[in-house]
Amino acid sequence: MSLRVRIKQHLVALILCFFFLPDAGKTDQILTVEANGKIIGYTLKELENLPQIFIRTKNNYVDDTTLFSGPTLRSILEQAGIGRNDKIELHALNDFFVIAPAMDAYDYNVILAILMNGKKMSIRDKGPIWVIYPTDENPELYEDVYSSRLVWQLDKITLK
Repeated sequence: MSLRVRIKQHLVALILCFFFLPDAGKTDQILTVEANGKIIGYTLKELENLPQIFIRTKNNYVDDTTLFSGPTLRSILEQAGIGRNDKIELHALNDFFVIAPAMDAYDYNVILAILMNGKKMSIRDKGPIWVIYPTDENPELYEDVYSSRLVWQLDKITLK
């Protein structure tokens, strides 16, 4: 076998290994939090390793009652030193953003949903992170002002 053929075979093998390794692509940051002069980055795996909260609820963007799970927004804010009286910007991959009171995260079990009905959400399906309020447990959260804070494709939280 010629050297050129062996090099091509090794190159193809390396490319296949890269794309099919079990952890390929799982180390990329999917969320950044900027506050108090610090930037904290989170990978999907790091978010999965935080305590998970389950919320079965309905909102204006799903047809049926849906089970969401993920870490609490409060836990992320606390790690960044963002307090209940602060304001935060919730920013999405498509550059949509909303300013919200951090108090929401402290008063309600708002979560950063990374699973919907037990499955990871693709960008196309509002993922990989969707801010979810527990609307069924707190009917006052059905108001439009809260619906506007259900940011999907969340990629950044900034202290304002």
